[in-house]
Amino acid sequence: MADRDDELARVAFGTAEVTDAARAAALRLLEADPAVHAEWIAGIAVNRAAPDEVLRRVFTVDPLPDTAWLAYRQLSPAAAKAAVAHPDPRVRRTLAENPYLPPDALAVLAEDADPGVRRVALVMACEYQVELPTEVAVRLAADEEARLRSFATALPGLPAETLLSLAEDPDPRVRAAAINFRTWPRLRPEVRAAAEADPDPRVRAAVERATHVDAPLPTTIEEFLAEPDERRCRDAASTAPVDAGLAALLVAHEDGWLRHGAVRNPHVPTALALTLAADPDPSVRLALSLRADLTEEQRASIDYTVSQGRHPVPDWVRERFGDADALREIAASSHVLLRRGVTCAPELPVDVVELLAADDDYFVRLMLCENDHAPHELLVEMFADWDGLSWGMLAHCRNFARPGLARFADHPDHRMRYAALFDPQAGPELIERLTRDADCTVRLHAGGDSRLPRPRLVELLGPDGMPRTAACNPALPVCLMHGLLDIAGVER
Repeated sequence: MADRDDELARVAFGTAEVTDAARAAALRLLEADPAVHAEWIAGIAVNRAAPDEVLRRVFTVDPLPDTAWLAYRQLSPAAAKAAVAHPDPRVRRTLAENPYLPPDALAVLAEDADPGVRRVALVMACEYQVELPTEVAVRLAADEEARLRSFATALPGLPAETLLSLAEDPDPRVRAAAINFRTWPRLRPEVRAAAEADPDPRVRAAVERATHVDAPLPTTIEEFLAEPDERRCRDAASTAPVDAGLAALLVAHEDGWLRHGAVRNPHVPTALALTLAADPDPSVRLALSLRADLTEEQRASIDYTVSQGRHPVPDWVRERFGDADALREIAASSHVLLRRGVTCAPELPVDVVELLAADDDYFVRLMLCENDHAPHELLVEMFADWDGLSWGMLAHCRNFARPGLARFADHPDHRMRYAALFDPQAGPELIERLTRDADCTVRLHAGGDSRLPRPRLVELLGPDGMPRTAACNPALPVCLMHGLLDIAGVER
């Protein structure tokens, strides 16, 4: 348990007054404990204070213990550089899945000797739009594996001539991937002709997509009734500049989806849209209540219901994010979804922040916590109360960490004791005390706090402490990092 002093570590690492024989005996016991070795290695691997020479040693360990964290943990450039050289391709493949991997490390994995590693690195580069060095992208486009060449067509920064050449690749999957509406006009006439007559249906389908031109959405009753595509009819209802006749048809239509689209369509006159204020479909009434052209009185006259869950911010509200006066007006609206939408504005006037922080709606206040301008008191309140999975993220908001949080160190709620660790003025004694807390989350975060006194940090390195957390603590001396790896048998 974390509340027991680990005499073994204290004796082994010199924080207890003992004989040389006792210290040697303690070291022998630790040398014989592979489970604690694995914890040390996993902790040092993500220690942000670990220097290059330590990380090079860590990433020579094979097998590397518990590699799942490699797929999501943010690594320093030095750690990433060491990790991509690991001898196990399974480790490198997991590492390639990490969206936080520095681009130069991802570029190394994109040319890995293992095709599985290359494939994952290439997919991640495309998905997260990581621009690899031009020479790397060109080599990937010439990979012996056709699937990799097809993925390479989506690489940002791939030279145009290379991309166009893939439209003539021997493999139809690659040809299909290289043909789109951007590349099609730039292909040579004979290449376009060959693609149109290609025996593979995937290539011909790519040509069809590349050359397809959407007709204008219907705006009149005649065009609407003649439109065979239901999706285009719904798009027309919500966005097309419909004429008066079609607007009237849509508002009176038996299809609730079309009425829903009509009340959202700014081209449908306000007075006509308001005829649906008592529509039997609650989603229609809600959509109507969110129109930009309504007065507060008109909104209040609609019997709308806001369902549970997150709702999208109306486009017209998002368009006003840069207008301080508009934000003030919307933040004072009686409509809760408009007030929630305002919380997403990247820049909020101080008076708007104060107004939203005191809002009667719980989710207005909660959504404001996602904004950089959320006040400290609100963040602490929601940190204590919110039961969603994201509650822990509130502690990392810009205005959360403040002097005074240490007052919660003895609070009956473990969350508030955890919050005490974010007080920048909390002293080493408080941090040490919280490493013995009854709650595991509090203990773990206290154990990783760089303010932890060294004697307690050393205690936690033992098998009865929190060896991985302690090994991850940036206050761990570099000489002790090397010492732990020596005990674990990691070569220098």
